Amino acid sequence: MVTGGYHLQTFGELRLIDADGNAVGCPERGLMILAYLAASERKVASREKLAALIWPEREKAVAFNNLRSTLWRMRHLATGGGPVLSATEAEVTLGQVTSDLADFEALKGSEENFRKALSLWRETFLAFADLPPGRYTDWVVEKRRDFTDRLRAALIDAEERFSDRATLRTASMHLLELDPADTVIVGLLERVSRGPLLEVASPRALLPPGAFAREMPVEGSALDMAPVPRVALLPPAAFGSDPMLHAVSVAVIEDITIGLCSLRSMSVVAPYTAERIRDAADKAAFLEKHGVTYALDCHMSDRGLFTQLIFLPSDQIVWAERFPISPVGLLQQREQIAYHIAFEVTHRVETGRAEHLDYLEHPEAYYAYLGGLRHLSGLGLPEVRRARRDFREALKCKQDFAPAQSGIARTYVNEWLLTARADEELLSMAERHAKDAIESNDVLPAAHREVGVVKLYRGDLDESLAALDQAEQLSPHYADVLYSHADTLVHASRPAEALDKLEKALSLNPLAPDAYLWSAAGASYFLGQYEECIGFVQRMKDKTPADRIVAASWAMLGDRKKARQHRMRASKVNPTFDVDRWLAVIPFKEQWQKDLYREGLKKAGF
Repeated sequence: MVTGGYHLQTFGELRLIDADGNAVGCPERGLMILAYLAASERKVASREKLAALIWPEREKAVAFNNLRSTLWRMRHLATGGGPVLSATEAEVTLGQVTSDLADFEALKGSEENFRKALSLWRETFLAFADLPPGRYTDWVVEKRRDFTDRLRAALIDAEERFSDRATLRTASMHLLELDPADTVIVGLLERVSRGPLLEVASPRALLPPGAFAREMPVEGSALDMAPVPRVALLPPAAFGSDPMLHAVSVAVIEDITIGLCSLRSMSVVAPYTAERIRDAADKAAFLEKHGVTYALDCHMSDRGLFTQLIFLPSDQIVWAERFPISPVGLLQQREQIAYHIAFEVTHRVETGRAEHLDYLEHPEAYYAYLGGLRHLSGLGLPEVRRARRDFREALKCKQDFAPAQSGIARTYVNEWLLTARADEELLSMAERHAKDAIESNDVLPAAHREVGVVKLYRGDLDESLAALDQAEQLSPHYADVLYSHADTLVHASRPAEALDKLEKALSLNPLAPDAYLWSAAGASYFLGQYEECIGFVQRMKDKTPADRIVAASWAMLGDRKKARQHRMRASKVNPTFDVDRWLAVIPFKEQWQKDLYREGLKKAGF
């Protein structure tokens, strides 16, 4: 018999812990019985009620039998004061078991008690339990609501008693995450902070004339009735040797969060939640799990604080800027940067309501589109064709979905590049889908980008640069546009300018697709920087598509052995590749580029 006591953890993961701090093997439905009894005043419930609550989908006789079996399986759980559960023919009673519910009950005590209760509440009551449908789930939802109400009341009571302003701010922001319209908590947050960062503006006040007409007809009340966008401000990870600069950047994000909490036009994810989702790699899963519409992604570097606001449903960067942070004048910098970012986030979110409403109406199209983008991060033919299937699936959900039309155009261009057969039909298909995208949304940067890429490979370099310049004007911080613009500059015999633009694209998108690095390798090759060319390729996840230019680089460096290795790898993937036929269709503005590439490929043995 166990002489120590048991402790029931109900917030977060539901589990029973022994005196040594180890989780005890116990049926999940048994743990739910313990949680129900621990949360009730009398710590007792009838067998009939428990059977109906825990096994609502079963017939009464089967539910009673399941209850009896569960209690039997828990019979070995005993403390010095007796078993964790005792049962008669009619009732089940909780034994000598402590629980974290007692810690929550003490939230109106000391500051430490309040902090402990706040931490529990953030974990959520029975957060990960597989709740049975019906009355038990309803009871859990009601308990969560009750815990929130009690935390709110304790917070209001604590404002005058507690000196720890940081805890009060944290609690306020978490409560406003659930209810942005709670004016009492908004006022409390402003009092325990330095005041609001922004004047509250109506979403409609910042909208340009006709903003909604482009996307869809929207009734006057639809904007007000739709759920507000959910915004996550992701704090930067620690960087460099100066902890003060990182602390200031984190404080800036908290200042912005506080300021945005006073707005009714958006729901702001509390900093604690934002920290936990900062490193999420799968944007589609991120969006679906946390219901986030916009993410302000922040990175610290030697050049300061870089911020970019991403509309997650389409993975589009709608605004980005870099702010220098120096040890001199930190407080003033903090206030200026916080105000500037907060203003831009507010403006972009409130003027982007049409896109948000469109996402709410067609979420399946956006999820399929994000799946396509995920596949396009690779450069293999299987990935390109899987991406095309996802984009087509998005169009089944929304026929005029311009991002998916643009995505299909990109898959045809990538296939044209990878097959290296100069297939005109692929470029024609790409151009048709890109123009369809522009017809659906003439301010979509990606669509103009695809037109520019098609024009590039057809040899219309001036038209290509014009289309890409238009795309860059529409979205100066769209890394994919900068990459494509740079790629055209390589073919326009301006590799140094191309490399500068690619460095900017890589700074905007540190986890860049292989295509960025492939293009940077090409620019380096034509600058005679063969080792740098090979270095860019080495950073690619899938190096296969760049085997030809690596072989040429090794040949130009005089290493015939390595050049031969990469030539053989490239020939295995595309045994019909012909140097002269390929160079005849690849557009270069000046002949010296073709001559330089031909020289390297011929030296490599192609």
